[in-house]
Amino acid sequence: MTNQDQGKMSYLKFEPAWGTEPLPPIPDVPFFELLRRSAYLHPMKTALISLGKEVSYHDLNEMADRFAAALADLGVKKGDRVGVLLPNSAQHVIAFQGIIRAGAISVPCNVMLKSEELIYILNDAGVETVVCIDLLCPIVQMVQEKTKIKTLIAVHCRDISAADGWIPPLLMGEKKTVPNTLDFAAILEKYPPQPPDVTIDPQEDLALMIYTAGTTGVPKGVMETHANMVFTCVNHAHTYGIDYNDMNLQILPMFHVGGYYLMLHPILYKGGTAIMMPMFDPAEFLKAIDRYKANLLVGPPTLYVALVNHPDITRYDLKHFKSAVAAAAPVPIPLQERWKEITGIELNKGWGMTETNGGQIVSLPNKRNLDSIGVPMSGEVKIVHKDSGEIVPRGEFGEIMIRSPQIAKGYWNKPEETEKTFEADGWLHTGDGGYISEDGFVYFVERIKELIIVSGYNISPSEVESVIMKHSAVVEAAVIGIPHEYRGETVKAFVVLKDEAKGKVTADEIIEFCKQSMATYKKPEIVAFIDALPKNSVGKVLRRVLRDQEAGHDAA
Repeated sequence: MTNQDQGKMSYLKFEPAWGTEPLPPIPDVPFFELLRRSAYLHPMKTALISLGKEVSYHDLNEMADRFAAALADLGVKKGDRVGVLLPNSAQHVIAFQGIIRAGAISVPCNVMLKSEELIYILNDAGVETVVCIDLLCPIVQMVQEKTKIKTLIAVHCRDISAADGWIPPLLMGEKKTVPNTLDFAAILEKYPPQPPDVTIDPQEDLALMIYTAGTTGVPKGVMETHANMVFTCVNHAHTYGIDYNDMNLQILPMFHVGGYYLMLHPILYKGGTAIMMPMFDPAEFLKAIDRYKANLLVGPPTLYVALVNHPDITRYDLKHFKSAVAAAAPVPIPLQERWKEITGIELNKGWGMTETNGGQIVSLPNKRNLDSIGVPMSGEVKIVHKDSGEIVPRGEFGEIMIRSPQIAKGYWNKPEETEKTFEADGWLHTGDGGYISEDGFVYFVERIKELIIVSGYNISPSEVESVIMKHSAVVEAAVIGIPHEYRGETVKAFVVLKDEAKGKVTADEIIEFCKQSMATYKKPEIVAFIDALPKNSVGKVLRRVLRDQEAGHDAA
């Protein structure tokens, strides 16, 4: 089925004419072979710059082999899940590469998670070995007895930076020994670069498992095979024209799917250089752009808002940018226009989800406009009626569905959720609503699954609601996302209090209560106390009504 075959129906299939060249052949190899290839071709080339510390392709490949050997000696076997709680750094890349070379599965965790959130993910994945930044080791050790963790490997903050490199405030401090842990740096010195001999089936064996928020509030582990990762990496490198001379500012965190594919591993595949940024500081970010002449950048719209509004922006020449992509949230047209004014290039847009392994609908060289999310960068897109599942006419709203080799294998230990989301013929239910225009562009309208996206982070409303409900003064709670100029969206909570608590419990108290149990970015920024939540005839809370009321519409 082609785009012409569908006529006026809401179906799009990638067309080479939208891009530059045909997609190169996709190698059927384990994902780590892509880095091995780059290390063979460019051994002395700088692969990573981690807070001023440079790592060559040869050294990166060798340290990954050393870590794989260490994991095997520690009893990590093929198929085991290894947790990773590290900021963007050379050590995170080494750990990931070592894990998959040992035949195990990397499970990166958000470094901002609270203990209860961490316990759930570690137990769901069955993690027994964790690689962790030293600052977070006490948290992991605190929850250890509630998990299956047997081995904790500590990466020291001071080891991820050059002596004269910029150190974020959160990573400052002297190198200290963490009791009852193994030292990551010492491990790399101790073991030879001899990874275990493990047979990998790229089509079936998992390399990565990233947890995503769900509408039920229960995170799901998205299973990515080696083949998923190879295809996605090659496809992203091809789509954005990455080559040997490119330098990418790696700000998207590696506990997020974008941290792997936008653009870290595509640039390592092509022999370029990734500048690892563990956190976003606009002033330091601009300095890094200027110092390294970085020409590739991917981040949420909030990052670009911060950059274009920084008072020092005019001091820097940003005309050397080759590609910039805003992803994970809608991109306002004024922001696109301002970025082009400053840099001379388009601010490309990208839409994707953890289940699609990064960008799937994007702006392409010969197929773009300012207000759509783009066209499929590979595979197919269709818009279907939410009840019948039939393809709807162009211009009509429905659920966005995707089919592509990028699509993940399913959800870890959740066969029913997998069956509902991943169809047998390869189509993925995204849970997002939109339409395809008459001229063949995809438009995102709303999240059917009701996820809230704050600065690129997915937040489940029910997860926040469940925390608020634990407050002794709360009867009911409902959470929605509302527009925010900088973050894209922010969290607003509608709370019904017990009669005896009315007038006594404050919004600040509810917000502070949430801060104690969840990552800061998930907490509500606004709390409104109301007498009752809108519900349907069977008692289901109607978040749609709250959103309509917030927007000033008549929700009757």
